[in-house]
Amino acid sequence: MPHQVTPQVALANERTFLAWIRTSLALTATGGALVALDPPVHPGWLLVSGGVFVLLGIVTAIHAWIGWRITNRDAGRGDWEPTLPLGGVIAVGVVVATLILCFGAFFA
Repeated sequence: MPHQVTPQVALANERTFLAWIRTSLALTATGGALVALDPPVHPGWLLVSGGVFVLLGIVTAIHAWIGWRITNRDAGRGDWEPTLPLGGVIAVGVVVATLILCFGAFFA
């Protein structure tokens, strides 16, 4: 039996979606800034690190969209299980991209 999604739940889901979008923009901007600002890092490592940040930004935006849609659907069904546990993957990706950047700076 379908449940009615309250405005409070719908708006909370939208705020979560927008928070993920802000995170996506920050990751993408970080990757672009690394390449554009040309810090004293070996160019190859800089491109790899910047690319990982941009890729993480894209994955985060996709995660936001899919998570928002699934949560809206599940809320209408009365199912409140957490979905899409990609937060850990994104966190590990940020650590990896940062370590790549540090490694490149050490060997610049």
